[in-house]
Amino acid sequence: MPSVFLIAFLTAWFVVISINSFGLSPEERSQKAVRPFSKIINLSPVLGLAVFALLFAFVLKGRLTERAAHALLVFALWMYAARFYLYILSYYKHRATVVSSIIGMLLSAGLAIVLTPLDRYIGLIYSFMGWSSLFIGCILMAVFYTIALHKTQKEDLK
Repeated sequence: MPSVFLIAFLTAWFVVISINSFGLSPEERSQKAVRPFSKIINLSPVLGLAVFALLFAFVLKGRLTERAAHALLVFALWMYAARFYLYILSYYKHRATVVSSIIGMLLSAGLAIVLTPLDRYIGLIYSFMGWSSLFIGCILMAVFYTIALHKTQKEDLK
């Protein structure tokens, strides 16, 4: 159950840092690296969905609900880590944003690494929540894309 609280804390941390970074302008030097990386991050769920669909259809048999919830949650955690990394690259002159993003990136990547083995995920999250743990992954992705799309629209208006 503590891992669920850590995930909730990470989501709140991500929202706070993202809202604080709305007023900041990205550094021009980093835009060459940040723009393509941001587009890749925003499009990666399509690729991930195709890979997971192929794996679930042809390779992974049984425990479909557990595997789908696990894949969604771990994928969302890696997406958070990547977005925190983008914040580090974009706002490297803003010390508070960089430090907060480093903490968020380490927490997100650490949770993703800890929860990557399916048996550990089942022991830490799925055993407490059952199939409703799928909603945690959906909420994480919804929060991520709400902020990512808002930031993308803001950058396109400039």
